[in-house]
Amino acid sequence: MGKLKITETTDKDFGKCIVMENGICELWVTVDFGPRIIHYSLAGKENIMYQDREKRPLGEPITPFEDDVFKLYGGHRLWTSPEILPRCYAPDNEPVTYKEVPGGMEFLTCPDKTLVQKSLVVMMDEDSSDVEIVHRLHNNSMWDIELAPWAITQLAAGGTAVIPIDGPKTGLLPNRHMVFWDYTNLCDPRLTFGKDYAIIRQNAAQTDALKIGIFNHSGYAAYFINNQLFVKCFEAEEGIYPDNGCNYECYANGDFLESETLGELCLLEPDESTVHIERWQIFEESKLPGLEEDIKEILNKYRIIA
Repeated sequence: MGKLKITETTDKDFGKCIVMENGICELWVTVDFGPRIIHYSLAGKENIMYQDREKRPLGEPITPFEDDVFKLYGGHRLWTSPEILPRCYAPDNEPVTYKEVPGGMEFLTCPDKTLVQKSLVVMMDEDSSDVEIVHRLHNNSMWDIELAPWAITQLAAGGTAVIPIDGPKTGLLPNRHMVFWDYTNLCDPRLTFGKDYAIIRQNAAQTDALKIGIFNHSGYAAYFINNQLFVKCFEAEEGIYPDNGCNYECYANGDFLESETLGELCLLEPDESTVHIERWQIFEESKLPGLEEDIKEILNKYRIIA
């Protein structure tokens, strides 16, 4: 096992893709648009990513870019927060520049129509499922831009998300906060809160949307899907974050579930960049979490809990 292999292939719907594999896991990145990490799985196992092979526009065309509209495509993408027009919805339908770097690949967009340039550096360990993704936003404009990197992973339907919501021990003082979007129903049966975790079960039969956001002190979130456990980790650093202080958000509708991490808000001067890093792992796991004790047992097995 354990030799990283990088090849090119052509997907019938998504066009040219770069495939990274090491005998343990495999990952596909689109380069005819995006980039999107459109596939991630254990070797030979079912893809955990949501894919929109119809390449539909995002809802009603809420973009000022004439006939060039933003499309989700599915998979993992880099966006900018806060979610405002036109910057978030600048289309990324053009081909991507890419090159090999030590341990992986770099994918670079042209500056989009709001003059923000995005890049992903995707590095895969040779002997495990560990993947590191360096997300970079670069200000190609002539003026300052306030933004935060926003790393969004669209995951396949039918899975269960586990989000740690515990905070530092503060005695009599509050130790955590949570935010909700106006379309979220707090009685939604897909959403369960415990003492230490929130659980969101994606249900294809329930098409209305829900979204929660937190400051995730633990720096990870998990998703159980297709007998695999996907974990994304990030640095939980104190700072100023979008959406009333969120460094992690989770969205679900009838098609997919999004696991989203955010970097700090910053004021980028012309020709400056900001970076946000995620680390991914994937494990074979058929057990689904029920009680919090189940969650702790599973995550401890893979040494995910610090």
